[in-house]
Amino acid sequence: MRKFTQREKILLAVVAVVAVVVLFMAIKPTIRRGFSGGELTVKRQQLQTAQNLVSLARVIEQINGKIRSQVGLEGQIISVSLFKEISDRVDLEDLNRARRAADLTGLLPVLEGKADTLLSYKKQNGEFESLNVLKEIRGPLFEGEQPQAVISQRISDFVQKAKLKPNYQLNIKPMPGKKSEKLSNQAKENLIHYLYLSELAAELEQLQAEQKAVEEEVARRRVEAEELIMDAMYDAWWGDADEDATGSDQQDAVATQSGGELVKGKINEESQPQVASVPRFAIGQPPSSREDKENARRQFVPLPAVIPLALRIQLLQFIQSNLEQQMGGVAAFKRGFLDDQIAIDSVEVQGGFLGIGTKKRTNHVKFKPNALLLWKFETLINRYEDEQAYDTEGEVQDTLDYEQQLHALTQYADRTLQNKKQLQDWLAMIPSTYQPEVYIVDMNFNGEIDKVVRLIQAIESTAKWLQVRDLRVSGVVDKKKNVLGVNLSMVAKIL
Repeated sequence: MRKFTQREKILLAVVAVVAVVVLFMAIKPTIRRGFSGGELTVKRQQLQTAQNLVSLARVIEQINGKIRSQVGLEGQIISVSLFKEISDRVDLEDLNRARRAADLTGLLPVLEGKADTLLSYKKQNGEFESLNVLKEIRGPLFEGEQPQAVISQRISDFVQKAKLKPNYQLNIKPMPGKKSEKLSNQAKENLIHYLYLSELAAELEQLQAEQKAVEEEVARRRVEAEELIMDAMYDAWWGDADEDATGSDQQDAVATQSGGELVKGKINEESQPQVASVPRFAIGQPPSSREDKENARRQFVPLPAVIPLALRIQLLQFIQSNLEQQMGGVAAFKRGFLDDQIAIDSVEVQGGFLGIGTKKRTNHVKFKPNALLLWKFETLINRYEDEQAYDTEGEVQDTLDYEQQLHALTQYADRTLQNKKQLQDWLAMIPSTYQPEVYIVDMNFNGEIDKVVRLIQAIESTAKWLQVRDLRVSGVVDKKKNVLGVNLSMVAKIL
């Protein structure tokens, strides 16, 4: 048998190494599953996904009331007749003792459909002080109610608002067959924007309260300083030599306090009242207090505290305004307001042999040169430093670290977009179709032209779930009073 040459031996060694590497890459997933519990990892990921969806449902529930109110699906859930029945048959102590839906149903079967809203109200506000509190609870109009009864009551309210005579005929019947409707991606996107706006509003309210507390503290210390100075001047004028010395010491102390704690109407960081920060909690992590629980519900990061309070308030107002314009269709952004502000520079994969020693791609986030948010930020920074310089009456003051401020704002925008992407991934798991209950509503009545218009306007502007499909005039009932016979056809969609 011929012996291998040195060159052939080297070639065979290289082939053997390649074969080993390929074999290892092929069996690597199996090895990982066998030794690191791959199935367990999959189960954990599924559990985390479920927890994320539950968390999202809880967060969305916080804004459900606002959305229902805007579309006309929010209202008083305990009617006059139901309240009378509750007053006659339910004791207040038994009502407060109820902890589950079954407990409420046991007290009064008709409360089965209202149980979720009642228990949620009691959880947030504590026990009912009296049965009269039930009249103030608002929730979904159709919860625990017959749809026809709710539709009839709402139309009665609209008739009274339009000042029409209640001599109308109403026919409400369900549309035959069930038709599925598609939940558009735009609707999911709007939900994310609405959630972000609601958190912006809450954060803005907190920062404005913080600013008010600072201003009140400044005013209080100013008054105290002025009183001490006046007392020192009074003692110096009327007192003896020893008192003069004491007054001088007091005056020096006041000057030290005024100079050390107050900087032209602004409190130094060392003397600011302590305000609790807003930490970011991972989903599923148990909060430790009520405040922590409120913070844990946040789905978007707050503006970094390194940015001055006054600037944060103005930046939040600017972001809020642009998002509202975007949702209202006033301002058009190609990808969305925040998405249009950020550019990502990617560094491609480098080096490596057969997957060994490869460097991963890295992304660098920065503002686009023409970004609106960057322009607003720079305007606010310049104005803030000018005001600081003016307030100090020519004294040299430390200016803000522009790079630090810009980095903080860039990270905020990037994290916000990451949060938005996470919510989009969660919402992608929600079914894209749904089946609403649809009812055909026919209404025949006589009324003056202006009152008919007022009725239609009230329906279209207040109850988005109730739409006018057709309007027919059957004839003129009274020419002198412009009274018409009208047939109004409407469609009610109940989600």
